[in-house]
Amino acid sequence: MGGRVPDKVRLFRLVDMDNLPHILEHGMYVRGHALANADYVNIGDETLIGQRSTFPVPMKGKGVLGDYIPFYFAGHTPMLLNIKTGFRGIRQRPQHELVYVVSSLDAVIQAGLSFVFTDGHPKNDRIMKSHAFDDVQDLDKVDWETVQLQHWEPIEDDMDRMRRKQAEFLVKGHLPVSCIVGLIVLNDQCRQQVEELVVSRGLNLKVHADVHHKYFFP
Repeated sequence: MGGRVPDKVRLFRLVDMDNLPHILEHGMYVRGHALANADYVNIGDETLIGQRSTFPVPMKGKGVLGDYIPFYFAGHTPMLLNIKTGFRGIRQRPQHELVYVVSSLDAVIQAGLSFVFTDGHPKNDRIMKSHAFDDVQDLDKVDWETVQLQHWEPIEDDMDRMRRKQAEFLVKGHLPVSCIVGLIVLNDQCRQQVEELVVSRGLNLKVHADVHHKYFFP
C-alpha cells in the first residue's frame, strides 16, 4: 500500500451542524441506541445509511456496520463531494452547515473502546472487496497516500482508488465526549458559532476554520 502510517492517526466524522449540541453533551451513539439523539440529522446517501444496519462488517464475528460509528481517516471524501454537488440524487447542502468531529486512534485506545478498520469502503466490492482489521499493527494495510488525496476519481491506471480513499475506522456503540479532540468547520464565521457551543459546555476543544481547504472542498 502507498504511504507510511502517520505518527498520529486522526479520525474524522462529518455531521450536520445541528447535531453538534447533543454530541458535545453526550458523545456519539449508533442509530437505535437508547441514548442516541432522537432528532439526529443524517447527511449523505440515505439508502446506504439504512443498509448499514444489516450489512456485515467484512471480518468474521464483528457484527454489522450499524453496530459502529464510522469515521474516515481524512477529509475530501466522495460523500462530501456528493453533498456539495447533489450528485447521485443526494440532498445538496452548503458545506458551512457541516462540521468534522475529530477523534484519534490514541484517544479510542486509551478509552478502551472496541473498534475495527477497513482498507476501503466496507460496502463497495465492485472492483475489489474491502477487508477489515482489529489490530493496529495492520494499519499499514490502509493506503495512506490515497486516503489523503483531494482528487481520487478512478483513473486508467487505478480504477480502485475511490474504494481505498473511503477506508473507515469503526468505533463500536458509543464514542464519549472525552474522545473528541477537535472540530473543523468551513470558515471563521462557523468557527465563532461553534466555539460558543464549546465554551458554553465547559469543554476545551480546538475549533479549526478550514480556510485552506484541507478538509472541505473549495
